Amino acid sequence: MGMIAFYGGLFIGVLVGFVLSSLLAFSLTKSKRGSQPNQAEGYSQVDLQ
Repeated sequence: MGMIAFYGGLFIGVLVGFVLSSLLAFSLTKSKRGSQPNQAEGYSQVDLQ
């Protein structure tokens, strides 16, 4: 019974850690995205011809 609890807690801990790290990574990229200029800015269909 102790091994089941240990491995169950380990599995849940890994899943929660993965979810939290994913949320942290997405929030960091979202905050950095606002400071970068749009790469397509200043171009139009007329400029490409």
